[in-house]
Amino acid sequence: MRILHTSDWHIGQRLHGKDRFDEHEKFFAWLLQCINDRNIDLLLIAGDIFDVGYPSNAALQQYYRFLTKCRESKCRKVIITGGNHDYVSTLNAPKNLLDALDITVIGGVPDLIENEIIEIKDCKDQLAAYVCAVPYLRDRDIRKGVAGESHEERVKATSLGIANHYQELADRLEEINTHKLPVIATGHLYMAGASTSDSERDIQMGNQAAFRWDSFPQNFDYVALGHIHRPQRISNQEQVRYSGSPIPLSFSERKDQKEVVLAEFMENELKLVESIKVPSFRKLVGFSGSLNKVLEELEQHQSEGEYSDWAEIQILEENYDPNLLQKYKELLDGDFDLEIVKPSICFKDRIKGVSELYEEQVALKDLTDQEVFEKLLDRSNFEDREELQNSYQQLLQEMNEQEQ
Repeated sequence: MRILHTSDWHIGQRLHGKDRFDEHEKFFAWLLQCINDRNIDLLLIAGDIFDVGYPSNAALQQYYRFLTKCRESKCRKVIITGGNHDYVSTLNAPKNLLDALDITVIGGVPDLIENEIIEIKDCKDQLAAYVCAVPYLRDRDIRKGVAGESHEERVKATSLGIANHYQELADRLEEINTHKLPVIATGHLYMAGASTSDSERDIQMGNQAAFRWDSFPQNFDYVALGHIHRPQRISNQEQVRYSGSPIPLSFSERKDQKEVVLAEFMENELKLVESIKVPSFRKLVGFSGSLNKVLEELEQHQSEGEYSDWAEIQILEENYDPNLLQKYKELLDGDFDLEIVKPSICFKDRIKGVSELYEEQVALKDLTDQEVFEKLLDRSNFEDREELQNSYQQLLQEMNEQEQ
């Protein structure tokens, strides 16, 4: 049995206002080819299918079009679990229809936990494995809040709740898995020791308390993780992996090699775990330094991919000069073999204030909720900064859960 593990598609994402539709189309075409070339039996998608809870019609059409083509491929079964970016109602809406196509969707924790256990059959219609399809675990799914509890108590209770959820699944599998068939689990959570990028800076707060790999039950043969955008093993464990996002979701990921993961079972044992490189469909590049240096590098740059590169530029000058500012504005209108999508300029002798936000090209859409709150804290003299940050994260999480 061959399993392909992917996650964090973030269909519909916009990078600093730029649509990623074409890149996702290229990825889906490549993924279908990979499924057929590698004779994949089961496709696992471990959360964050969409970038927002209510995706656009174009994003939904792209998702359903891929699933339709996937059912025409060699893949016999698709399992989709929800992430923190996904609204449960959005993913579960076509659940009954997709079930008829052997596409199982677990948008959120079901009423009965045994519904997370999915039987996988081989080409001879014989039971071959079990999948514990665990979606993103929200606070209300795994614990009861206690009035007056500290942040440390809340984090500890969250980690314990996640561990208990997986252990309950493992206990139920012990009762039914009499032939010791392979057990694959999914998860959309933050693991201790995981390397993150700028697009994930706030995920360690709130519900996403760091979870240790050895807290997973021992009878899990492979754990397909989502939520972290950089592909990686956890604590050098081959069987506990993040596949990462298939396209770079921020400029901090521009040097990452994107992957999907192939896990192969033979005679009920995990025999192979292989990283498969995803092609770069559009390159993200960065330039920093003085205005003259950046201008020279931009003029020499040549895009190599099918689509023109997108660039982040950070111009750093020692002293404020209106002439430099005018040249900077002209640079933004320049004709280069790339597109500048994230520009900024900084003068070291000037204290940055609200009036200079325009000069730095800082847009509210480029900041996360947490970054806006941290900027407020930077300009104030509040005590207990860490406690305020934790409280703010908890409020954000509760608001998002109420919306869903």
